[in-house]
Amino acid sequence: MTVYALEKNASGSVIGLASWSDDKTAFPDGFVSCTADEYASAKSTFMNSLKDQAIGALTYARGEAALAVAMGNTFGPQTRAYVSALQEIADGTDTTSTALPAAPASTST
Repeated sequence: MTVYALEKNASGSVIGLASWSDDKTAFPDGFVSCTADEYASAKSTFMNSLKDQAIGALTYARGEAALAVAMGNTFGPQTRAYVSALQEIADGTDTTSTALPAAPASTST
């Protein structure tokens, strides 16, 4: 039987998820048991957070940056601002954004 657990911060936001196939597993500190439905709902919200979207966009931007540098291109101010904005969302510095910034048309802009 699968056992589901989640961890919440002081404000009640989910900050960790876990599942085990062994129902005798001891939960790590801070984790509490939950139902499969609660786990699925929390996972959907947790995995699709703006922070996670920003981390994914940064990963993509890093790949594009590596290609641009390999081709001898430089980064324009819009690209630098875009990456900085993503980084602030990803590291939690920006707590007011509700959507990712628009990506520039090219890395040279």
